[in-house]
Amino acid sequence: MIQERHSVLLVGGIDPSGGAGLLIDAMTVRTLGLHPVLAMTALAVQNTDRVVHRYDLPAGLVQEQLNVVSEEFALGAVKSGMLPTPAIVETLADWLSARPRLPLVLDPVLRATSGGALVDTAAIETIVRELFPRSRLVTPNLEEAALLTGQTIKDRDDIPRVAGSLLEMGPEWVLVKGGHLSGDTAADYLASKDGGSWLLESKRGHGETRGTGCALASAIASGLAGGDAIPDAVRSAKALVTEALDLGYCAGQGRFLNPQS
Repeated sequence: MIQERHSVLLVGGIDPSGGAGLLIDAMTVRTLGLHPVLAMTALAVQNTDRVVHRYDLPAGLVQEQLNVVSEEFALGAVKSGMLPTPAIVETLADWLSARPRLPLVLDPVLRATSGGALVDTAAIETIVRELFPRSRLVTPNLEEAALLTGQTIKDRDDIPRVAGSLLEMGPEWVLVKGGHLSGDTAADYLASKDGGSWLLESKRGHGETRGTGCALASAIASGLAGGDAIPDAVRSAKALVTEALDLGYCAGQGRFLNPQS
């Protein structure tokens, strides 16, 4: 008898270049032995060099996807990425409100690596208001953390202060990703109201690799779906992404992750 796998709900956009968004989310979740189910929010017409256009789905269509997958699958966690409009954010928030025990890992994707805004300004405000208080973990990179808090991040010493400001917005935990800081160490800062700690890893000399933030948040959500505590899920996810960077490959003009179990 085949045992049913727990599922992770992935809410976000499609990247036709295959480097980020729902494709890398689903690859990561399946690599970790869980089943990915999807709710698409937008199509970002892009390659590794530029974003040409963004097409947002109607909130009603996002609602239909959320409803139909939750009818059938045993959901263990939710990972959200690209939430481009206030209506989509509110739709997800309303759906989550009926499922208060379902952990949410929120990756506040604001811009594409190749340039171009992926969310409306009003949607950012709605994400903070509606989803931050509902999130088990929020995972901004340095640019996103600075934009969300209005604070400048010049070096590693600024990050604990910024993480504290993000915690005041309501999430249980915050992971500020410091991979773009200068130096030889990729330093991420994990914090809750009880304090914070650094997760350190030697930087890889592979250049810009697409999808690292997507894969990290999806791996964390997979850990939570399997019953891990936040610190354990974050450490395991960081190890997976580090290995996926080392195993990465080139296609077109970009470099891509290669997550493996």
